Amino acid sequence: MADYSNLEGQIDSPVECFVFDSIPSTNDYLSSLAFSKTTQVCITRQQTQGKGQYDRTWISQKDTNVLFSIRHVFDTSVSLNGLSLVIGLAVVNTLEEFGLANVKLKWPNDVFFNEKKMAGILIENSVQGKSQSVVIGLGLNYKLNQAFECNTPWVDLASVLQQLPSIEDLSAVLINTILKYCQLFAAQGLTYFLKSWQAVDYLAGKGAEVDIDNQTLQGVIMGVSQQGALMIKTDSKVVEAYSSNQIRLI
Repeated sequence: MADYSNLEGQIDSPVECFVFDSIPSTNDYLSSLAFSKTTQVCITRQQTQGKGQYDRTWISQKDTNVLFSIRHVFDTSVSLNGLSLVIGLAVVNTLEEFGLANVKLKWPNDVFFNEKKMAGILIENSVQGKSQSVVIGLGLNYKLNQAFECNTPWVDLASVLQQLPSIEDLSAVLINTILKYCQLFAAQGLTYFLKSWQAVDYLAGKGAEVDIDNQTLQGVIMGVSQQGALMIKTDSKVVEAYSSNQIRLI
């Protein structure tokens, strides 16, 4: 049974923690709170209405996933383009600390290992005066029941790590690393992270169809731009996609 009662004490920077046994959505909970400049964390043993990108459902079982959201405030002068990529890099860095190599990031918000999804990131933001309130949600497969059913091929940490950390310690390190990367992102922007992204880019070199300017083009994925867009080289030009709904692998 996961026990997050000491989580706040494990976080390196000042935060306000909300801990639940079960909750519909950690993102929705933080989004419902009154605006605060204090960083807030909501963590739960289970989500009953977890969300992925484009209102997809994130399925979870109790104590089998790392499930938390962070609400962090950025100044409105900070461009948030590419933030999901940076959060993905924070997750990769954490998993490497715990001994897992060759983790990949699938633009814009999925963590992959051995061609299977291990984690997903969902970012939602709102503007409050001169501040941007950003909710960063993470769902990571920790130790799933092997009867777990999902349309997407999946992998969990328990099946690939020789020594599985406690879910509490893993969650604390993930939160600390994400907050550290948020500070770097606010100060340096996405450009600071692009070389790190290139090293773990799951889609680089893959063929894709892209819907852009009312036409469908085919090309090869070249990586991401300094604005966090996916770059696809076609026969005649390089185009940029800003939504995963625009592309299909071929």
